[in-house]
Amino acid sequence: MSQEADYTFDPVEVDPAGSRKVMLDLFGKCANYRQPNEPYGTTEYVRPDPATGFAYECTIAGTTGTRHPVWPKVIGQTVTDGSVTWTCRAASTNGLNAITSPSAVSDPTGITISDVSVEEAHKILATYTPPASSEGQGYDAVFTFTLNGVTRVARQRVEIRKQ
Repeated sequence: MSQEADYTFDPVEVDPAGSRKVMLDLFGKCANYRQPNEPYGTTEYVRPDPATGFAYECTIAGTTGTRHPVWPKVIGQTVTDGSVTWTCRAASTNGLNAITSPSAVSDPTGITISDVSVEEAHKILATYTPPASSEGQGYDAVFTFTLNGVTRVARQRVEIRKQ
């Protein structure tokens, strides 16, 4: 199957007698980070880097400055950034590009990958269940999903080990 991965996650171990729920967090790939010297229109949302725990809505359109503003941390407060005015909002899914259509397969065929879903727009959840008598085997969980209209691939190594 050797599909090139856009994203690779740390390996996990699964007991051959059980299953394991996993979460692949793609926040850093989904966040619409504020960019310097960039035009923004009203109702666009950004996330600052480093994170503040809030999202910021462009309430007066314009072009951002060269430096990040000091982001307010009270909902409803505003900050001027170049000619843009940002208003502090609850984070929720604001300023995130959502993952859609996740699916997963085992490479090579072996583990069962079930319950593949998206949570909070940026996390892929799944359950790995190894085949009987597979201790010592290794597999790759290969996820495909859509982000910003582009099909992406993520891989996670799954080692079957007695816990």
